Amino acid sequence: MIVLFTMVSSRVLLLIPPLTQLNTPYPATAYLTGFLKSRGYALGQDSVPAELGRAGVVTQADIGIEMVLAVFCRAGLSRVFEDIRRMPDVPGEALQMLSLERAYLDTIEPVVGFLQGRDPALAPLICQGKFLPRGPRFATAETTSRHSPSTTDMAKHLATLYLEDLADLIQHTVSPYFALSRYAEQVGTSASSFDSVARALEQPLSLPDQLMLDACWKHVTAVDPTVVGLTVPFPGNLYGALRIAQSVKSRRPDTTIVLGGGYANTELRRLSDPRVFELVDYVTLDDGERPLLCVLEHVAGKRNDTELKRTFMRSAGHVVFRNGARESDFGMAELGTPTYAGLRLDQYLSILDTLNPMHRLWSDGHWNKLTVAHGCYWKQCTFCDVG
Repeated sequence: MIVLFTMVSSRVLLLIPPLTQLNTPYPATAYLTGFLKSRGYALGQDSVPAELGRAGVVTQADIGIEMVLAVFCRAGLSRVFEDIRRMPDVPGEALQMLSLERAYLDTIEPVVGFLQGRDPALAPLICQGKFLPRGPRFATAETTSRHSPSTTDMAKHLATLYLEDLADLIQHTVSPYFALSRYAEQVGTSASSFDSVARALEQPLSLPDQLMLDACWKHVTAVDPTVVGLTVPFPGNLYGALRIAQSVKSRRPDTTIVLGGGYANTELRRLSDPRVFELVDYVTLDDGERPLLCVLEHVAGKRNDTELKRTFMRSAGHVVFRNGARESDFGMAELGTPTYAGLRLDQYLSILDTLNPMHRLWSDGHWNKLTVAHGCYWKQCTFCDVG
């Protein structure tokens, strides 16, 4: 049988769904964007059309930080308080914070600017104790430390407590899925079958859901992607990824959606429910570079689906696993250089939830991931980096 392929240049949009961390982008899309750049893809912000002799165009975006910033601004908090006032039964602590609405609205944008590093001079004012409205988190706050924190560190800690109070308020009222470093984590961790995930996706959109999808569609409209890639490193990213996929498929059913990441690598290795593929077209496992490139070549008409690499898809109503690619995975020297191009690094928040200096590396300040080894000596998981 002769298979005829139609050549199509790919416009790839790689998204980090809510929510990993607020201080720095999760590096998966940076690695994949850098890899695709090394394979001839132009970066979306370079405004280089795909037809100029390149394989296509790749753009990346962090929907998680964009959703959080849309919540933690005057307009976003105003909508939160409006939704709370419409609730028939408001918890007592929420009523206390509702009485401080004006103070929260007046301080939210200065606090976010401070945590973004744009207004360090605000630190003394925060530490004086009268600037921030104080919610339940402050009652048990760690306000002293044997390490003698600087004024800036203490201000970051107090500002973090302030945001945690607001996150708790949102979680206990308008969106039970909202938290500062994860989104609907319980959907991913409790999913023994797809039934519970499907039920969650059938619920009406919460306010954070709406803001997440607003951020998503801003990028989809700008890029007009032929392929959307979603990284799901943790259970707290699954719901956001599938909500995004659900929205994109409802309005752009011809857009190809690829899902991968640590959660897929560990929890979806025995994927068998075809309903997953009503939302996404492909689920890839382990090292993402070769499987993603194979999918892009397939979408562009240069590869048969039987020649995909470690990829689940639906065929004739059934889930099938394709691993017929003859090519091996790329070595580390072939992966290109990770790039954060397209990600607004000045938008991230340096969070300090404890004054213990040993615990701040994960959440305070930007960091660049350096892959030291690929898989530890113990398990040697092919998708895991020691970095």
